[in-house]
Amino acid sequence: MSMNDKGLTLVEVLAAVVILGILFVGIMSIFPQMTLFNAKTETKLDTMNLARQEMASIVGAAEWQGERDLADPSIYEDFKAVLSVKMPAAGYAEIAPNPDFIRYVKVDDYRYEADIYLSCQPFLEEDENSLKCHDPSLAQLHKIHLKVYEGSRVSSETYSYIKFVIEKKAD
Repeated sequence: MSMNDKGLTLVEVLAAVVILGILFVGIMSIFPQMTLFNAKTETKLDTMNLARQEMASIVGAAEWQGERDLADPSIYEDFKAVLSVKMPAAGYAEIAPNPDFIRYVKVDDYRYEADIYLSCQPFLEEDENSLKCHDPSLAQLHKIHLKVYEGSRVSSETYSYIKFVIEKKAD
């Protein structure tokens, strides 16, 4: 019998165990990082879904209607007047008025911050130059930027438009 037929020596076994141990420790250090990454991803997905749900509740189609007086059609509610009623009813408080937008905030499990822009865009696909934003007979779009905070950092944000229509007042 030759010397190679007797099997592995103790030194060869120990070298193999050390190499496998180093590989195992390297692979095992990845798992806590993966768990942390998965937790952050889950939180991000939760806040993205919350942002979409909150945006849908704010932008609701039937809620953004101003009224126009039938006797004098030049008298009608403007967007800012309707905004000052609808947002507090949805649980938002005005925190930062600005000439361009009004910032509202709502706090429950997360902090929501909504910037609603006062300038509008006509809701028609025709030539934009011929349409006037202050024409009460045209539907108007007002941009809204919603941010969801987790702690002090923005976790998710989304944009949409509020469709504002002035309806004839029913007597």
